[in-house]
Amino acid sequence: MKRRTFLGYTLPSVAAIGSLGRRTAAGNEPLGPSGSAVPSRHERSFAADGSIVVGAISGHGHAGGHVRVLDQLSEVGKIHVCAASQLADVEQLAAESSKVASKSTDLARFLARDDLDAVTVCARPDQAPAILEQVVSAGLPVLYDKPATTHSSHLRKVAELAEKKGVTAGAMLQWRYNPMVLDLKRALADGALGDIMTIEAKLLNGLLEYRDTSTYLFDPKMGAGILSWLGCHCLDLVLCLMQERVVEVMAMVGNLNPKKVPVEDTGLLLLNFESGKMGTFQAGYHMKGSKSVYDFYIGMRGTEGFSILPLVEPVQHQSANAATAGGAFSLYSEARHWVSGRRHRKTYGIPETPGYGGIMAEELFRDFLEASKTGAPAPSPIQDNVHMLEIIEAAKESSATRRAVRI
Repeated sequence: MKRRTFLGYTLPSVAAIGSLGRRTAAGNEPLGPSGSAVPSRHERSFAADGSIVVGAISGHGHAGGHVRVLDQLSEVGKIHVCAASQLADVEQLAAESSKVASKSTDLARFLARDDLDAVTVCARPDQAPAILEQVVSAGLPVLYDKPATTHSSHLRKVAELAEKKGVTAGAMLQWRYNPMVLDLKRALADGALGDIMTIEAKLLNGLLEYRDTSTYLFDPKMGAGILSWLGCHCLDLVLCLMQERVVEVMAMVGNLNPKKVPVEDTGLLLLNFESGKMGTFQAGYHMKGSKSVYDFYIGMRGTEGFSILPLVEPVQHQSANAATAGGAFSLYSEARHWVSGRRHRKTYGIPETPGYGGIMAEELFRDFLEASKTGAPAPSPIQDNVHMLEIIEAAKESSATRRAVRI
């Protein structure tokens, strides 16, 4: 396969970007809950001219940004859109791209099309699993918006069905393609930090006073709290970088904003990984200024060095893409074999592009579409997403019981 470049870098393979897999005879595959490697998938047939036909299913208005991402991809020839609930406007969805070839409000008929190569799904968390099950049952690869469920057990059923059907399934967690993360992944692969000891991570967003909390998002039966709605982006990177499962969680979860909601607005987690490594994770609607202010940070420490990733600094910015507000990536290493030198400090000029997630999302979508041709793992595989939700659920249990919870 031809290797692409992204912001001046040759992109690694999808698997190298990060699943929780260990290296097996078949390569670096994601691991199922039992630790067994997911089997290889059958190959799909695409159009003779190489173009890809994608179906975009929306269960709420968030999907428009994903259609704009598809519009940027030269590989995508046609887009068919479907409004799967009354929360989505099919006309508004279709207006997001000139590549839209048809509109539908009938999900069953939409999935019965014989020209779809892959599907994206953006649906309300409580409605997403049923939609995903229908997509996977139709044998279609699917890239879905987070968190895609209100409980890990529902998404686990979809993951098991996808494995049985042999189709690619994964989440739109595009921060795995941030250039800081890609640089750190390369350094970790080269042993620049030695044996990793700890990781710390946080994702903070504007106070709840800047949000409309009357929407379904803040209803625990339909939506999600800070941990799975926004914190998932950061926790996914923790798993991506550590490359191992979390086996024990201690946490405090609560509501600290003056504006009260029935889902958590704050979470502090202590993580114990299967190898004994440790980590911390913090998420909250805690930032004064506006809804667009974020504090998104990851730090890793090892026996030979450390690295700091200020993915989004807490400043006001006008861009629709928060990644443009990133700080300077830094890495220090005393590993004798690491030829790149001891201290690195880099900044990145991330270009503005249309669509939710910008150029990071474009690269994730490209790799998803490439993986879907053969049924290979998605860039952020569904098995990883299930485990992330297990961690969040363990955190809530730990907070309620005031004890550590094993996964």
